[in-house]
Amino acid sequence: MIDRPKTVPLTLIFINLNAVIWLALGLTVASQSHPALPDEPLIRWGMAGLSFAASVILFGLVVFLVKRSRIAWFGAVGFLALTALLVIFDDFGWADLLVLVINITPIILLITERAWYLQSQPGTA
Repeated sequence: MIDRPKTVPLTLIFINLNAVIWLALGLTVASQSHPALPDEPLIRWGMAGLSFAASVILFGLVVFLVKRSRIAWFGAVGFLALTALLVIFDDFGWADLLVLVINITPIILLITERAWYLQSQPGTA
């Protein structure tokens, strides 16, 4: 059996931090506190809903990563990569750089410790 690497809790912390950022963005957009968004309700609620959905997905992925689900590992790497690409192709500033680091760090940690996450059965190497 492969013992749990020391980087697993750090990975989960980064993914949870990412989820909290998405939740905060959703709350900011829904409360009309974001100064750069249009006042159109459909756009505002669409963005808030997508932000809340991203937060729920990330929190769910953390739960299943703790249980070492193969699907969750692939889902986490894919979802984090997709959100990193969205950040890169958006208007890029200091806040985007911080969010990009918070997105890429768990991707790197997930890939480097993939043997632990993708182990098919406990007790096998």
